[in-house]
Amino acid sequence: MEPIPGPASTPRYDVIIVGAGPSGCACAMALAASGLCIAVIDKHTFPRDKVCGDAIPGRAIKFLHEIDPQFAGRLAAFTEKLPTRQTVCYYNNKRLDFSWSLEAYTATRESFDNFLFAGIRNRPGIHTLEGDGVTNITGSPGGYTVSTKSGQRYQCTMLVGADGINGISAKKLTGRQIDRKHHVAGVRAYYTGVSGMEDTCTEVYFDRKYLPGYFWAFPIKGGLVNAGMAILSDNVVKEKLNVKTVFHDFIERSPILREKFRHAQPEGALQGCGLPMGSRWVVMSGDHFLLAGDAASLIDPVSGDGIGNAILSGKLAAAQVMRCFAAGNFSATFVKQYEQELHKAAGADMRRKTMVLKTMARMPFLFNAAFVIGKNRVVRKFMK
Repeated sequence: MEPIPGPASTPRYDVIIVGAGPSGCACAMALAASGLCIAVIDKHTFPRDKVCGDAIPGRAIKFLHEIDPQFAGRLAAFTEKLPTRQTVCYYNNKRLDFSWSLEAYTATRESFDNFLFAGIRNRPGIHTLEGDGVTNITGSPGGYTVSTKSGQRYQCTMLVGADGINGISAKKLTGRQIDRKHHVAGVRAYYTGVSGMEDTCTEVYFDRKYLPGYFWAFPIKGGLVNAGMAILSDNVVKEKLNVKTVFHDFIERSPILREKFRHAQPEGALQGCGLPMGSRWVVMSGDHFLLAGDAASLIDPVSGDGIGNAILSGKLAAAQVMRCFAAGNFSATFVKQYEQELHKAAGADMRRKTMVLKTMARMPFLFNAAFVIGKNRVVRKFMK
C-alpha cells in the first residue's frame, strides 16, 4: 500500500514507527499483515552498532516466534549467533549456576538488529527510511507530522516512538527527563584472549562495593567476549565515580576476573551507554501515540535485559494500533489499554524486582544469603 498524499504532497501513513531497533522492528513485524500503510524511520543506515551486552534472552526469542510464524526459519539461517544454555553468577567467592529453559543466544547488536531490520525492510505495506533522523514531531489534524534531518515531512494517524532513551519521541510527546535514580550508566568493550570462557555460558559478577551494579562477560561468535559493567547513575553522581575506572577496578577486585583477563586484549575502546530502567512506570501513551522499548523505560532492573521487554512492547503496541484503527478511536483514554496490558505482562514484575534489589543493595548480607540459599538448591530455569 502506498502512502496517501497529504497537504503539499506530504506523504501520509497510517502508522509511523520512529526507530528500527528491536521494539520498532517487532511492532512493524506484528503489523505486516494488518493492511495498514506503515513507515519505519531510523537515523542510522543498517547495519549499525549499538552499545549493549549482546545477550538475546529467551523471552525475546519467544515473543518473536509469536509475532512471525516465519521467524524460526529466518533465525535458523542467522549464522552470527551463539546459543546460550547456562549463566553463572559470582558474588563474594560464591557461585550460582542457572540453566536456560528457553532458546537464547548471544550476538552483536550490529548483526542481530540488522537481522531484525532485514525482516521488515520494504515488505509490502512497510516503507523503511534509513539514514534520516527525526528532528521534530508536531501535532497535526488527526495525528502527527514528523520532520527529518533531510528536510522531509511525513504525516501519520498513529505514531509509535521506538527511538530509545536519547530519541526525540519521549521528549516531545511526554516531556520526560532522565531520572538518575532509575537510570544506569554502562560501558562495554570487546576482548580477545579472555581465558576460561565457554561459548554457551554467560557470566555475571557482583561486588559489594558497587551494588546494585554488576559486571558481565558474554561470549560472542569468533572468539570475542563482550565485557561490560553497569551501575546506577545516581551512585555515579553521588560518589563521583568514573564508570570506565570502575570497570577496570571491578576486574582487579575479583580474583576470577583478574585471572580471566590476565592476557586479554581489548578490540577497541570502552564505549558508554545509558540504560532507562523499568523501576519506575512512565507515561508511554497518549492521543495518537505509543512509546515502546527504551523510549518507554522498560529495561529489567535485575537482569539488565532490555530486548525482551522491547520486543514485548512492540508486539503489544501493534495490537493496540490495530484496535485503534478498528474502533476509529485514537484518544489517550482508549490508547491507555496498551499501558495496562504492558504493566500486567512486565511492569508489575519489574516493580517487585526493584523493591527486592533495593533492599538487598542496602543490606548486602541478604545478597550473600541469596547466594548461599541458591547454592543449596538445583536451579533449572533461568528465564521463563
